[in-house]
Amino acid sequence: MAEEKTAKKVFTLEEIKYNEANKVMAIVACIPIVGLILLFVEKDDNFVRYMGAQYTVLGALQMVISFIPVIGWAISSLLALAVFVLIVVGMLKVSKGERFDIPMISEWALKLMAAV
Repeated sequence: MAEEKTAKKVFTLEEIKYNEANKVMAIVACIPIVGLILLFVEKDDNFVRYMGAQYTVLGALQMVISFIPVIGWAISSLLALAVFVLIVVGMLKVSKGERFDIPMISEWALKLMAAV
């Protein structure tokens, strides 16, 4: 029997479009834990999955940095404030119908979407 190989879907920013019907889910996806859940649960709306993936990566990055001895401990409060600001900005942009791309993290989010 021949093995069937399936290619992973590669996502681009051009195909991630805002959907007014899922506005509330996209806003809530900006909360890292909720974003992780929506990344796995939502299968139809790439915008919700993308926002969830971005904030999941952001939350995971914050946790990893905060566990680094001395350096992580020193900057953890500043990092927490920066993450909070990014969450609020993301929620405001999504509520206006705009996509908010976090620099450097958006590329990781696209890769995470392809992996899930």
